[in-house]
Amino acid sequence: MTLAVQDLVRRIHDRVPAALADEPDAVHRLRTAVRRLRNVLAAFRRHLDKDATADLRTRLKEWGDTLGRARDLEVRAQQAAAAADAADLDEQARSALLDPLLTAHEQAHADAVRWTRSERGQDLDRLLTEWAAEPRLGERASRPAKKAARRAVRRQVERTRGAAGELTDLESAHELRKAARRLRHTCEAIARKPVGLLGRRTKDVGSAGHRIQSLLGDHRDALLLAEHVHTHANGSPAYDAVVGRCQEQAIAALADLPAALGELESRAR
Repeated sequence: MTLAVQDLVRRIHDRVPAALADEPDAVHRLRTAVRRLRNVLAAFRRHLDKDATADLRTRLKEWGDTLGRARDLEVRAQQAAAAADAADLDEQARSALLDPLLTAHEQAHADAVRWTRSERGQDLDRLLTEWAAEPRLGERASRPAKKAARRAVRRQVERTRGAAGELTDLESAHELRKAARRLRHTCEAIARKPVGLLGRRTKDVGSAGHRIQSLLGDHRDALLLAEHVHTHANGSPAYDAVVGRCQEQAIAALADLPAALGELESRAR
């Protein structure tokens, strides 16, 4: 556990400068690193101090939410540009679609920078440094590492299966996506260097979780872009092709989901 936390904290610290400078994809990389640590802490919370872990996870969520708003708008702007090009929109229609997203992204990134540099952000940075030096372990931390790792993976597989069984609407799809992401992050943290506790099978289970996460992410992104287009279309038929493209992407993502869930079942046996 100590190695995993140290590695994830190092990744976070390494990615902060580029994210604050808004380099391409840098906010995404930082947000992912923050989420990885939060998910790993959740997966191994039975082996950590309960209160200290809950406090750190809450702080990470606050930071991650701030980064997430900037990242989501960055993605939506990129997708809107691609959709506008595919639909051959004229410059006026293209600008009406893109400009609100670009403005909102600029503001959201400024908010993320402000939070990171704030007193609360600096407190979190100090807390992360302390955890990297000495994670807050619980009474179960002395149990065999491999056994604990296997149990953590099994719990996340069951959590993902449970979420898949309740898949009925957009909210339940979001819950499945979160479960699959935590499964992926758990597997990667314990199967990859510097930890390397488990091997190929665990990596494969994590890959299956990644595929589920990606499909549901594509589905959500397509629907959110369609909603944005509807908001700014003002009834103009010029945007019909963009909306149609979004709907096709959302349908295609869901069509591949049963195979991804089947892959998880096969690899988790």
